[in-house]
Amino acid sequence: LWNREEFDGEIMAKGIDDTYHDMRTLVAEETEVHPAVPVEAGHPHYILYTSGTTGAPKGVVRDQVGTTVALNFSFDWVYDFQVGSRFFCAADFGWVAGHHILLYAPLIRGATTVVFEGKPVIPDSGELFRICEKHAIEHIFVAPTAVREIARLDNDGDLIKACDLTKLRTIHVAGERCDPKTLRWLNNIVPTAILNDQWWQTESGFPMITNIMNQDKFGPVFPTLPGSST
Repeated sequence: LWNREEFDGEIMAKGIDDTYHDMRTLVAEETEVHPAVPVEAGHPHYILYTSGTTGAPKGVVRDQVGTTVALNFSFDWVYDFQVGSRFFCAADFGWVAGHHILLYAPLIRGATTVVFEGKPVIPDSGELFRICEKHAIEHIFVAPTAVREIARLDNDGDLIKACDLTKLRTIHVAGERCDPKTLRWLNNIVPTAILNDQWWQTESGFPMITNIMNQDKFGPVFPTLPGSST
């Protein structure tokens, strides 16, 4: 368990395990690296449960090779993740987006990932885009709910406009459908970035309805309309 320096309280998994392991101590005491363990292509990778908003939660078992191939393909074509790309996923780590965009896809593609702990409007509604400025982020993934809350608190987008976003190429919105009003607002506030409204879910593990950001491999078919994907 990781005990942040801001908090000096004890972390105990009561009722489960009375042994507390501090991650810093374990890493400091580690003397050898365990070799990778080869497994079958269909070997379970992880289990992630759906939210239950469309019925009883379902445990989705992701396999090893299928997941790797899907992420390598989609994050090349859809997100244009290339070696050295800087990506910021502001989604919850517990989501499938958090698993795949925050962790696995950047590792597979050789990209840099930024992990953020906090809320998109604390200390204010410019927080996410200050992170983009600070780390020269090229691509950001954010939920429409977060964008709507940012717009509610700073409708003129003054805090966002104060940031240097010249490196920001694409803004990916997913998690639920993004309404046209929110997309138009975001496009007006950050007109230099390409907006990619997409649809995927825990069951799929990667985008099913989306636009293609890697234009070297797939040119635009026709202009997209706010609130839809091509």
